[in-house]
Amino acid sequence: MIRNYFTLYHAAIELHERLAGGQLKEIYSQHKNEVTLSFIDVDGQHLQIVVVTHTPLLSFFLKEGVHKKTHNAANLLTEINNQQVSSVEISPCDREIDLHLAEKSIIVLQLFTSRTNLFLVRDKQIIDAFKQKNSLAGQPFHTSNNSTGILRELETRAMNKTFFIEQCNSRNGESVPEKLSAILPGFDRTLVSEVIKRTAGEDSPERLHTAFQSLFFELLDPKGVVSENEHGEPEFSLLHTSRPDARLFDSVLEGLSDYSIKMRRFLETKEKLKELRAKLIREIGKKQKTLDNFNPEMLGEFARNYENSGHLLMASLYQPRTDRKSITVADIFQPDTPDKTIPLKEALTLQKNAEEYFSKASKTRGKLKVMQERRAALEQEKKTVEALLAATETITTPREALKFIANHTRVPNKSGTPQSKNSRSALPFRTVQLTPSITLFIGKNAANNDLLTFTHARPNDIWLHARGAAGSHCVLKGATLHQLKEITKAAEIAAWYSAAKHSELVPVLYTLKKYVRHGKNLPPGQVLVEREEVILVRPSKEPAMG
Repeated sequence: MIRNYFTLYHAAIELHERLAGGQLKEIYSQHKNEVTLSFIDVDGQHLQIVVVTHTPLLSFFLKEGVHKKTHNAANLLTEINNQQVSSVEISPCDREIDLHLAEKSIIVLQLFTSRTNLFLVRDKQIIDAFKQKNSLAGQPFHTSNNSTGILRELETRAMNKTFFIEQCNSRNGESVPEKLSAILPGFDRTLVSEVIKRTAGEDSPERLHTAFQSLFFELLDPKGVVSENEHGEPEFSLLHTSRPDARLFDSVLEGLSDYSIKMRRFLETKEKLKELRAKLIREIGKKQKTLDNFNPEMLGEFARNYENSGHLLMASLYQPRTDRKSITVADIFQPDTPDKTIPLKEALTLQKNAEEYFSKASKTRGKLKVMQERRAALEQEKKTVEALLAATETITTPREALKFIANHTRVPNKSGTPQSKNSRSALPFRTVQLTPSITLFIGKNAANNDLLTFTHARPNDIWLHARGAAGSHCVLKGATLHQLKEITKAAEIAAWYSAAKHSELVPVLYTLKKYVRHGKNLPPGQVLVEREEVILVRPSKEPAMG
């Protein structure tokens, strides 16, 4: 229901409460098929709306704070940067959220399943667009403000039972789902199914009206519900559910954001599993191709021929040698076949030539043994990879998929032993994963602190250390100075890995690593720090749960 009209209706109301009187800072895209609108809301807090256009499983969601990367971000619609937001409203007749700006521009979030887009509209004309800009710019933008509207039509049917029944009876040739879809604008298949479910099998027009009426009023004051289906796929709804794992949100926007975070993780895990399967299939193909190129029978035949030639030459030592390049002898191993001509090395006697052929036979048998061993090893490797591929078919939940991916990041090596991510050489620092994209690195001693700060850290990483106490250097990668929540978590851990870990509160300083430098004649681990900020935290070995 992420694109259902009622979901967007309530989302628009909540956005109006937060953004009306606030300011649009900028619009940019830093991922394909994804556009971010960055605002300062009416309370002065940073807020971002992220619109996803490439999958029906995501529409839009909110992020608190600033999350723009310093690189690979394309700025869009810069002409409306820093404009005040006057209002946010949903189109009365369609799934479009309009953000009205003070200078008579409108940002339209078109949240259709297959045609999600963002427009800049001015004087009823499209000025710019996130997708299909060249074909849409200059086109008229048709509004439907003079139409009755979806909610008004539904309210009329909910309050006027006679009218609802007349509408149903006018479509006697249709099934119940077809009738309801036709006479109830904004009711998608999910809501139509819910109406039918509430009739408990009695599909008379009167019973249908009672079920529709109760659902309609429920949808006017809903809760956001986030749950998982039997396959572990996240689901969002405005309808109550009995699932024990369901989370209820008074705010529809909070529910959408929670669902979107879980769905993005689900899709990322699904894509990683797909990539791993493709890698396994390619590896099976490579091994099969190598096996197909093996020809031990041919090598065996060569070895037999070399050995037979050697024996035939030994049996012909006293035969006159009329040609230095070859000799023709009777084949005593196959009496019924023609005589056999054996090539010779001119400078060698027949006995030495025979020894050469015995040597060739021995070397060829050695190659054959190596080939057979390699073939057996490859067949075993191929069976192992095929077993891994078969195992991916049994995965039913994202949790199982993540565990499988973590344990089988690499395909089996030449010994047939599966390699995992953990088999890679680890960095010589403690690490704490604060979020999927933010990692805290912690030094272990004075020399290790220097290695972390002046070799591993990059200029714009965040450097932390307990103030006025001995302790570990800490480097926060993947975060910016705007992400105070993550910096606070990192500071709590930095305080723990210091001599002040048993204090109630510990001041921790942080700055960009580029403002940390060696001082003359300072011992290992001691540094000079500039442009630092100080934060007071409670020491914690693990990040506090927010």
